[in-house]
Amino acid sequence: MNAVTPFEYDARTFGVDYFNPDDYLIAPLRRAAANGQDLHIRVAGQGELLLQGSRGEYFAEVDDMAAFLTISPELAEVKVYAAGNGITSPSTGRNIDELMWQVAFYASGGRLMHGCYRDDVVELEQWPNLSRLPHTPNTMRIAALLARRPTSISLAARLLKIEPAEIYQFYSAARTAGIAKPVNRPTEEPKLEPHRQQTLLSSLLKKIASL
Repeated sequence: MNAVTPFEYDARTFGVDYFNPDDYLIAPLRRAAANGQDLHIRVAGQGELLLQGSRGEYFAEVDDMAAFLTISPELAEVKVYAAGNGITSPSTGRNIDELMWQVAFYASGGRLMHGCYRDDVVELEQWPNLSRLPHTPNTMRIAALLARRPTSISLAARLLKIEPAEIYQFYSAARTAGIAKPVNRPTEEPKLEPHRQQTLLSSLLKKIASL
């Protein structure tokens, strides 16, 4: 029988299926982005991804983003290098916020991310670019409601007559992307220490530099 952690006794978490972002690539990606670092991730047989925190962009050579972004960090080769180390990428990448939405959306799978609660009254500060982002059938309705007026995610599910899992997935993705926040409680994001820098040589960087 598994031990129950103190977190699971919190009334705000009762009956909710949660996931820990530290179990996914969310953690290293957020650390790099928060500190303006450049991060290279390689997963054997799945592809490579370059996050340039110094430019707010990312580049991906990945066949299946859902499978790639839900891999355990322990199974990925993750390297960090100093910005401005001579490797340049003249082409324009995708915005990091889109990557953050994707990694939390896929990791969630209908679960709520640790640090988010079902009684959070959520305000959507920016509309997600749904033409480029993974979403559920009711994502647009959720966004419209939260953009119009801050609403608790439990109430939003009832108002929209949808499963809470859709709200949980939306909130986890939007919170990680930095476009949604709870307005009924103070939120102090933990300080994310920078990664240790490493020398980075990769086929992806060579490909980008040659564009």
